[in-house]
Amino acid sequence: MNLSEKIKDGRKKSNFTQQELADRLHVTRQALSKWENDQSYPNLDILVNISKILRISLNELLGENHEMVEQISNDVRSKHKYMKYLYIVSGAFVLSLLISCAMLFFAYGEETHSVAFDRFNPSLKTEQGYAILPKKTPSQIIKNNSNKKDYSKYVNHPEKIYSYVHDADGKGEYLNFATGFYDANHRWAKVVHKGSYVSKAELISKDEIPSNIRKNISDSYENYGVKN
Repeated sequence: MNLSEKIKDGRKKSNFTQQELADRLHVTRQALSKWENDQSYPNLDILVNISKILRISLNELLGENHEMVEQISNDVRSKHKYMKYLYIVSGAFVLSLLISCAMLFFAYGEETHSVAFDRFNPSLKTEQGYAILPKKTPSQIIKNNSNKKDYSKYVNHPEKIYSYVHDADGKGEYLNFATGFYDANHRWAKVVHKGSYVSKAELISKDEIPSNIRKNISDSYENYGVKN
């Protein structure tokens, strides 16, 4: 008895119609009919399911049909080979996509000088600079979200400062950074930044600024202009 006959005989013994067995195998009735009429044969995955559903061992299904076993083995090897190439092509596509996205990100960042770009740009190094602050902390009045009843309904909230930051190498740039409230004795800031990305801003007195940088910093914030 060959494979087609074993499938047909097993189906009938299990009281399955062709459509019922096809549905259980998730194939069409026409495909099952071809297997039972020896016009084609199922792949290894479906053979395993046939074995389970009809309760016939794979050894019994395949018997001594060496030609079919060899053909199934070749199909499996071809499938693995195809999947290998598919993984290689997919990996190359994903890699090229990531490279393209990275190039677009860096191109956009260089064009706009964005904070996010500078933060993750490996070509930039972390610098430490110094800046003078306005005489009065920039602030805005916002609604107080505290639950304490003795607090006023609105409070002053410190805003970011836009100031020129002098780096140790004699260069510098205008940066946005937050310091919180400060007093007249601490109108200067030590700013740690990477390009336009500021990771830390610490309030200091002017005497804490290195002398070689201090001489380049004016005592008047107004000399530094305003943000466009």
